[in-house]
Amino acid sequence: AWEWFGYGRTMALLPLNEGQASAVITLPPRQIEALLAMDEVAFGEAISACFEHRLGRMQPVATPQAYPMVGVYADRFVGERSALIGDAAVGMHPVTAHGFNLGLASAQRLAQGIVAQQRRGADIAAAGMLASYQRGHRLASRPLYEA
Repeated sequence: AWEWFGYGRTMALLPLNEGQASAVITLPPRQIEALLAMDEVAFGEAISACFEHRLGRMQPVATPQAYPMVGVYADRFVGERSALIGDAAVGMHPVTAHGFNLGLASAQRLAQGIVAQQRRGADIAAAGMLASYQRGHRLASRPLYEA
């Protein structure tokens, strides 16, 4: 895969097979609408230009699709004897490349808290441990979410 973080857009090429790739481009809604309204030739030219013609002339082989970039950041990561991890706590659009890693980090952070409680013979869902998990995960996730 190839990913490019540019001013005003993020782009990725995900290799498929037979010399084909899936192109992912983040743009403001109006620009996406204009792109999707183009015929195949104009669309191919526009996509080639987005990638600065680095791969030569590109053309669509399937119908282009648009998906809104949606992020989710829970007001609370913990409740009574419960905790949110992964996308339930912080959901980010896949093109940001942060969501999966944050999800793994949240699971690890919570698991470490549970194991520490268990080793001490303490309640594994104690409010203090859950509050510590929430503080730690907010510190790790908020800056990336707001970037």
